[in-house]
Amino acid sequence: MIKKLQGQLRVSGRGFGLLLVKVLSGFILGLTFALVFRQLMNIGQLTFTFVIVMIVGFFIRLSSKWKFTGVLLFNLFCVMTALLLRMYLIVAPGQ
Repeated sequence: MIKKLQGQLRVSGRGFGLLLVKVLSGFILGLTFALVFRQLMNIGQLTFTFVIVMIVGFFIRLSSKWKFTGVLLFNLFCVMTALLLRMYLIVAPGQ
């Protein structure tokens, strides 16, 4: 009985940790898109929050079948893309 409870608690903890990582990844992605939209279209605070919530929901739905490794690989891909864009902005001939 105790072993079964410990096993269920371990599985629940892993599931909660994975959900937390997905929400955090979606929030960072949503914040990035919301900041871009704010800069391009001069959106208000309500729309800014709405974009973040929509991107988080979309990311959680997109990554529903992903395991922890898949989410980490997606985050790695996002970081590498951001670094590539940063390098392009630094190296590109300026205006």
